[in-house]
Amino acid sequence: MFWDKKFKEFEYKVGFVLFWFILFLVFFLIYIGIKKDIFAKRVNYYIISKSGENIERGIPVKLSGFKIGQVEKLYLDKVDYIKIKISILEKYRKWFRKDTRIILDQEGIIGNPYLKVIPGSDKSPILPSGYTLTLTKVGGINELLMEAQPVIEDMKKIVANMRKITDDFLDKKSSIQRTIVNFEKITDNILKNKGFLYYLTQDNRPVKKFDSLLSHSDELVITMNTFLKNATLAIEDVRPIEKEFFKISKEVKSFVKDLKTIRKELQPIIDNTKDITLELKKATKDIYRLKIEAEYTLKKSNDILSGLQDKWPFKTNKEIIKNIEMPKP
Repeated sequence: MFWDKKFKEFEYKVGFVLFWFILFLVFFLIYIGIKKDIFAKRVNYYIISKSGENIERGIPVKLSGFKIGQVEKLYLDKVDYIKIKISILEKYRKWFRKDTRIILDQEGIIGNPYLKVIPGSDKSPILPSGYTLTLTKVGGINELLMEAQPVIEDMKKIVANMRKITDDFLDKKSSIQRTIVNFEKITDNILKNKGFLYYLTQDNRPVKKFDSLLSHSDELVITMNTFLKNATLAIEDVRPIEKEFFKISKEVKSFVKDLKTIRKELQPIIDNTKDITLELKKATKDIYRLKIEAEYTLKKSNDILSGLQDKWPFKTNKEIIKNIEMPKP
């Protein structure tokens, strides 16, 4: 009986301790869940990618190095297109806007991949839940290799050119070696007081010739100054003739203007004379026509008189008939 009572007291104590331990564990898990955003509200977005390489369920979605969500699911949407479902905490939804970009990046050179969020501008609208974005860029070592590939190709060309230059430099028949030999010959000629370079750099004769040229140029300048002075005097002598010529030109211009005025005044008279001449030509033609008609009439009258001479009852004197002469054609 005693041991039963002690055992029951022990059970109560163990049960009490176990109750508080379980209660503490529940509160601890709730606290951890709150701190880890296990119970926080989430929104879902979708990402379209041409490749699912290095993307799998559970990889984090980060913003400025902080995890804000993770990949929940990925599946083949269409041919050559992968659709990725991501779950984001509701409090980070404001960073997902119309111009937000998603990049597949990598932690270091051999680190784990993750989706990097590059937030959009504040002026762009916030995206609703279920909106579909596009994976714009793939980062990591693969991207570095792709970007470095053109540089590597250029480096290969540079190394090949350097190798070619080195080979040409070592080749005794190359242009570089010939240039070096020629340069050595030029140096030897300078040291031996020979050649054109020695003449230009070491010999005193070019300096003397140059001095003589300068002296001749001074004489030429003096001669030119004298010539210019004489030319100035000659120009001064010509100026009165120039003034007279200008006066004559002005008088000729005024005479031409007067002739133009007289011509304008005579033009109506000339036109009237032309009209009178035309009228006289017409009158002359009419007088000539009247003359021909009068001669023709006189001839006909003479013919009639000659025909009636014998028939006329009264004879006329021959003197009267003789006085009627035939007109000359």
